[in-house]
Amino acid sequence: MKKVFRYEANEVYWDCRWEEANQDRDGFEDLSIYPIRYAEEVVLSPKERVLELGAGLGRILKHYHNLGYQISGLERSEPAVRRLRRDDPELDIMEGDVQSLPYEDNEFDVVLAFGLYHNLEDGFHQALSETARCLKAKGRFCISMRPQNIEMTLNECYWRWKKRHLDQGPRQFHKWLVQESEFAQMLSEHGLRVSRTYCARNLSILHRVPWLRALSANESQNRARGYRLNPIGKGLDNLLVRAFPAQFCNVIVFIGTKNG
Repeated sequence: MKKVFRYEANEVYWDCRWEEANQDRDGFEDLSIYPIRYAEEVVLSPKERVLELGAGLGRILKHYHNLGYQISGLERSEPAVRRLRRDDPELDIMEGDVQSLPYEDNEFDVVLAFGLYHNLEDGFHQALSETARCLKAKGRFCISMRPQNIEMTLNECYWRWKKRHLDQGPRQFHKWLVQESEFAQMLSEHGLRVSRTYCARNLSILHRVPWLRALSANESQNRARGYRLNPIGKGLDNLLVRAFPAQFCNVIVFIGTKNG
């Protein structure tokens, strides 16, 4: 595992992002993109209870809620929870800490956690223990983490360059980067058995280059249909992903079940 630092605390970064972002759409326009593509592998029936940890502005939560699924969400960021409640008072969303979940043992059939655990500077194992506690035996999970690879190294170089003119004070924890095998081992220590993994993309590192992007869209549109590249960007991106899939992804998705 590798610890990444920036000049803004992790919690401050996410609170600001959710305050400034456009409202999430009520559903996904493209079911082939991250994260909905992977959620669909474990969210199988409206009769089952689903928990999303780290719900953000609710793109997953809203999507399944509007389809009639029994889905609950938990989010640390107060601004995000406030906006979700304002947007749709019917959503089952709580503000809380993944290291001390306000749910009963074995309460859920499915747990989703996209981009959550790598934001915890401390308490990895406590958070995973709590996650496993709330999941039923043989229940399914879908979890994503940031990988320790070339793409994420380039991403941090980009952010250092973007903030190069600012006097930002001391560096602070931003996130962890992990190797696939080490996080799978962490999950197994809490009875969460990984059955398959994916090298996936939220957005390509090439999306940082303006002239490689598709026609401009706002953040809400990008989150619903994917962060798109123009034909030149797509061609370059396809070459990188096909040649070095593990090095040019920005999330690793872990899917599996809790031991029975």
